[in-house]
Amino acid sequence: ATAKLPERENARSLTPIATFWCKLHNRSGFEKHRYSSAEIRKQFTLPPNLGQYHRQSISTSGFPSLQLPQFYDPVEPVDFEGLLMTQLNRLDAELAQELGDFTEDDLDVAFTPKECRTLQPSLPEEGVELDPHVRDCVQTYIREWLIVNQKNQGSPEIGGFKKSGSRRDFHKTLQKQTFESESLEGREPSTQARPRHLNVLCDVTGKGPLTACGFDLRSLPPDPRLENLLQQVSAEDFEKQNEEARRTNRQAELFALYPSVDEEDAVEIRPVPECPKEHLGNRILVKVLTLKFEIEIEPLFASIALYDVKERKKISENFHCDLNSDQFRGFLRAYTPSVAPSSQARSAVFSVTYPSSDIYLVVKIEKVLQQGEIGDCAEPYVVIKEGDGGKSKEKIEKLKLQAEAFCQRLGKYRMPFAWAPISLTSFFNVSTLDREVTDVESMVGRGSMGERRTLSQTRRLSERALSLEENGVGSNYKTTTMTVNSFFKQEGDRLSDEDLFKFLADYKRSSSLQRRVKSIPGLLRLEISPAPEIISGSLTPEMLPVKPFPETRTRPHKEILEFPIREVYVPHTVYRNLLYVYPQRLNFTNKLASARNITVKIQFMCGEDTSNAMPVIFGKSTGPEFLQEVYTAVTYHNKSPDFYEEVKIKLPAKLTVNHHLLFTFYHISCQQKQGTSVESLLGYSWLPILLSERLQTGSYCLPVALEKLPPNYSMHSAEKVPSQNPPIKWAEGHKGVFNIEVQAVSSVHTQDNHLEKFFTLCHSLENQVTFPIRVLDQKISETALEHELKLSLICLNSSRLEPLVLFLHLVLDKLFQLSVQPMVIAGQTANFSQFAFESVVAIANSLHNSNDLAKDQHGRNCLLASYVHYVFRLPEPPRDPPKSGGTAALPDPRYHTYGRTSAAAVSSKLLQARVMSSSNPDLAGTHCAADEENSDRSC
Repeated sequence: ATAKLPERENARSLTPIATFWCKLHNRSGFEKHRYSSAEIRKQFTLPPNLGQYHRQSISTSGFPSLQLPQFYDPVEPVDFEGLLMTQLNRLDAELAQELGDFTEDDLDVAFTPKECRTLQPSLPEEGVELDPHVRDCVQTYIREWLIVNQKNQGSPEIGGFKKSGSRRDFHKTLQKQTFESESLEGREPSTQARPRHLNVLCDVTGKGPLTACGFDLRSLPPDPRLENLLQQVSAEDFEKQNEEARRTNRQAELFALYPSVDEEDAVEIRPVPECPKEHLGNRILVKVLTLKFEIEIEPLFASIALYDVKERKKISENFHCDLNSDQFRGFLRAYTPSVAPSSQARSAVFSVTYPSSDIYLVVKIEKVLQQGEIGDCAEPYVVIKEGDGGKSKEKIEKLKLQAEAFCQRLGKYRMPFAWAPISLTSFFNVSTLDREVTDVESMVGRGSMGERRTLSQTRRLSERALSLEENGVGSNYKTTTMTVNSFFKQEGDRLSDEDLFKFLADYKRSSSLQRRVKSIPGLLRLEISPAPEIISGSLTPEMLPVKPFPETRTRPHKEILEFPIREVYVPHTVYRNLLYVYPQRLNFTNKLASARNITVKIQFMCGEDTSNAMPVIFGKSTGPEFLQEVYTAVTYHNKSPDFYEEVKIKLPAKLTVNHHLLFTFYHISCQQKQGTSVESLLGYSWLPILLSERLQTGSYCLPVALEKLPPNYSMHSAEKVPSQNPPIKWAEGHKGVFNIEVQAVSSVHTQDNHLEKFFTLCHSLENQVTFPIRVLDQKISETALEHELKLSLICLNSSRLEPLVLFLHLVLDKLFQLSVQPMVIAGQTANFSQFAFESVVAIANSLHNSNDLAKDQHGRNCLLASYVHYVFRLPEPPRDPPKSGGTAALPDPRYHTYGRTSAAAVSSKLLQARVMSSSNPDLAGTHCAADEENSDRSC
């Protein structure tokens, strides 16, 4: 008010606010009515309703009427999508291109190395030329992830501010700010002017709000002086200074205090799919602490595995453990020339994907073969106790000498001894989960929103079923030591898995099994605990060290491979090529009387000579890591023995027709006789690994040849050997007498006819092959290749869901390659684009509609979303070899960051494609010419 008013001639340069202020000072009645600058600003800034109130209060108070700016109701924003779709046909091309333009350099392509659990990635053996299919599989498993990042999209985690614990204390880290705010004491209209208050809401001194009457303007510190206020600065420098000032003290998270969006309603935020990785399931760590009996006279060997009684299935491979003392290990020194560190493990990590109260941990005990039935050999462990006195000590020493003699003579043969079941019901708490799922399913049908919530809850509960903390192990579960004080004696005529499941079912129902089966007193102590995420010094099922692995020599932990009771729909991401052979039963009832103590020697052969046995069989405990041969346990004086052996084989990456399993049957002489050998040959049998270029798995009943096998025997299966001269002498007239089962756990062999045919035909196109080629049971010529491949593309979706998911990444890669890259067959170009594209659509539809596969909150199939985000890449274009002396090859431009020109072209095509779409009859649009349409499709 005391400031000198500007002259009239200088009033033109004033702002509207200043002009209005000057008019107020020149009007009569100014001394009577004083109004602050804040009140004047309200006339220009307040909403319409408050503005009307102020104009009325000023005019009724005797204040001279002024021409104030008029206020209008807010204008609703334009529906951009609706305007675009209705006006796009009348827009020119340049404007349409600008409307749909990408931000310059918005896309950023990053090659991210895969996270490898092991110190070295799992790879085939070196020095072997791989088949095209194996090479493609390995390349798929080891190549980097290709991730396309959108710089301006932002991360859902940042937008949602989901860091645990940060939202709760974030407001404490904010800097206090001081600013002024004008507020009204009352909102009701009044004919009298009401006092206005100026509040300082947040003072840096922390003294709380102040009012205009509560402080003296003259006592406040002056504002900092504006340096160079009147200095002339160029527009570029001025913008640069403003930009730097805006970046100063800027808050890192603008919306950190805003409530997080509910995942059910967050349709705008597209979550980043989970990175593909190896499936592990719920993991428990089992440590063998003690294994001993009342008397200790010989070495004993333990094997541990998981069994599901309800599903009647073995759900893990065997874990072999040796807790013998150095004295007893010395008994077998002649048969263990080397001991690998990996064979000295006493703890194992078991994985369970589908927890159940019917899962049992079964411990089987074996001993060195000796003369006598199992009951006779177990008798000393029942009747003799080490603390009984002098006679007991003498008996123990005598038994120990006998055991040492048997070990020196029969040290490489085993016999069944005892077993013990341990229920894991208390470790897998599934009753709570089952009850929750039942309650949630009963809520279905309560409306669309209720159904959506119910499906979401069901999905979360199903995910809990695969979570160790939530369901695999009870929330209150801690490390527990299990103690077993007695073992069940093995029965020579009831050793099969079927008999074991009957024993376990009886054991679960009642204690009658303990009365029917003879028990052997002993002590077994196991420590069972949830396996931590990171375990130092562990080995994979392929014996690869897992990070972190200490350099100092310690007993390792072994990861035990799981055999899930149901399908696990997780694509392969690591190279794995294992074969499991299970000899089950041999029937030599009508054989000569010499066939009594029968064992089977199992070898993996790459030829027919005895030197062609390959060291690819995994060893057991306290021995070499790999063996050339293994023997089944011997049942004393049994012509039709049952076997429970598990033979684990590391399959070679390149298999040929010469690879086969060779089974040699022996009678073992337990009683030493002058001039007789320990082994007496009984016969041979074999199983080719490949049949029509495909890995053989399943159950087989093989005949046994009683004489030396003829040359080239491995080229045919034992059941279909052609007539020989002289003829082969067979047991039981060439009938099947030896039952075995073969299972493969491989990320190379698909074990599906449709996938096998598809991959074989694709590789015949990509590589120089000799026609005709054999695909399963048929031969395909070069002229029929195109027709067979199109037929294979049509039938590809008929593959079983599990192998299709397991090899999903490689299947989709091949289909996209066929979609964009023409193939040459017999000098003619063949186009498979339409068939390949339709196959991709069929597979995507099959995966999306499957009830067994998970979806995210937007309904996207998680497997497909993961493939698009991490795996998909443009197929390699055909490149001509550079000419000698020519310029260097240009870098691959396929993944260059989009510039503005290319992005604008792409956006224009996208907009035109939306208008051209005839799938929606409500959208009007004119199709372009046929040649232009084809050009657009090619783009």
